[in-house]
Amino acid sequence: MMRTIPGLLIAALLAALTSPAMADSDPELDSYKADMQTGEKSWRAQKCAVYQETRDEMLDEIPRGALSPEFAKAEEDYIENGCAGRAYACPKSKTELDYANKMSFAMMSHGLSGTFLPYGCKSSIQ
Repeated sequence: MMRTIPGLLIAALLAALTSPAMADSDPELDSYKADMQTGEKSWRAQKCAVYQETRDEMLDEIPRGALSPEFAKAEEDYIENGCAGRAYACPKSKTELDYANKMSFAMMSHGLSGTFLPYGCKSSIQ
């Protein structure tokens, strides 16, 4: 009998600690959640600024007009959207592919993952 009482007490405590009413009334938890959401937006903005700066530097190194209007517009739309959502800047020429590869390496050297980048082709998605 002694073993079941501690088990019941632990179960009751766990139920009380994990109840939605208790979680909703915790100001520290609410503050933490808000900080996490703000932090995510701030980190995305920082990544986007790095992306835009790196892009500007890379574009200075290639001939003007070397990127197709569609490719350039897809990148510009991605930046204007705060580098959020999925973009499809599809490299179709050797120059665009070389540029996308250089951008990818440069962004990874800044600590960003390849999933952040807008390079991809809709036709390759299944």
